[in-house]
Amino acid sequence: MSNRPVRRTAARVAGAVVLLAASVATSGSAAGVDPPATTARVGSPTWSSGNGVLTLDWGDLDKTPQASRGDVVVMQSWEFPRIPALRRQHPGVTILMYKDVSAVVKEAESTTGRFPAGMGYGWVARHHPSWLLHDSVGAIIEWSDWRGLYPINIANSAYQRTWSRNVLAELREHQWDGVMMDDVLTILSHDTVGGRVSTRIPDDEAQYAATASFLSRVAPQVRRAGYLAVPNLSVEWDNWRTTLADWTPYVSGWVNEHFTNWPGSSDRFVGADWRWKFHAARWLAARDIPLIAVSYGSATDRVGQTYHRATWLLSWNGRTGASVYVPDEPSSSHWLPAATRSIGRPVGPAVRAADGTWTRRFSHGIVAVNPTASARPVALRGTYTRAERRVRAVRLAPTTAVILDNR
Repeated sequence: MSNRPVRRTAARVAGAVVLLAASVATSGSAAGVDPPATTARVGSPTWSSGNGVLTLDWGDLDKTPQASRGDVVVMQSWEFPRIPALRRQHPGVTILMYKDVSAVVKEAESTTGRFPAGMGYGWVARHHPSWLLHDSVGAIIEWSDWRGLYPINIANSAYQRTWSRNVLAELREHQWDGVMMDDVLTILSHDTVGGRVSTRIPDDEAQYAATASFLSRVAPQVRRAGYLAVPNLSVEWDNWRTTLADWTPYVSGWVNEHFTNWPGSSDRFVGADWRWKFHAARWLAARDIPLIAVSYGSATDRVGQTYHRATWLLSWNGRTGASVYVPDEPSSSHWLPAATRSIGRPVGPAVRAADGTWTRRFSHGIVAVNPTASARPVALRGTYTRAERRVRAVRLAPTTAVILDNR
């Protein structure tokens, strides 16, 4: 199984974070898990396309005029002036504020003084320095994979109350519908400067317990106040099932990154790595729990975009969640045709063939995915259009997919 460091999507402190996707409102209940019903403050329509756009830097929205076609927006708190226009362009849009859960930063946004976390590093250092994590000699811990972010003892009840109070105050100031909670960690997935180890959260078991404490207390407070709580969850192949069963009752939906590949790599997930991501997505879809599945790669990598989109479509219930593909190139639009392809709603379950390939029919087409290490022929159980030709079967290279129309 792959065990690479987890890259966070959304803590570029100077950047705007925007996610446009399908609904994050939940409906129905899980077998064995009964999440409370949640409702967005302005309404959360479900779109049959289930498309998404995630932008991290200033100017990305200007390069992506199609962004308003989505129905969920996640952005930094200082982007609140965009809210009225977004609501005019899409009256049913759900707008979420980005906030980090597990770390604080020193630098605020230059004109508003707002932070992409529940509070700033300076305030914590002055008033509650014990909330910051320290090693055995008292040195403050800083993440090395994201310099400038300082992890917090998120199990501290006073920190939890302050985070909740501050975030809810910002949510109430403008027409927000909820909060995307980043760095909801199940393991110590961030490297630290100097390899320092916290005395309070020294290992994966302690990190899981600390996050569970925060999430179980804070997410329900957010929801009781009438807002959505949508964490970005870092799970692994061996803990996703337990984590989702334990934590889903607290939240309104999930974000999960690196859905079909690791960032910076064109190597797509194969075999067991692909299967656990797919099965986790199906677990949520079966319970009407929204999942926003995020992958990264080049804007020119149509193969990777199609593999990501088709994998998500295999798991989709036609009602909740979205797939999001983030281009590496800073000049690129974030609305990419291959990554936002729509063929209607699913009309049957995903079907696995004996050779490990998968197909699923939709109201306007079919998806076929080969998550194996060998080329495979795939029978389509019907006639579909590929490159202006009508076909009844395709041959897929390893870790590739097709999305075909039936029109």
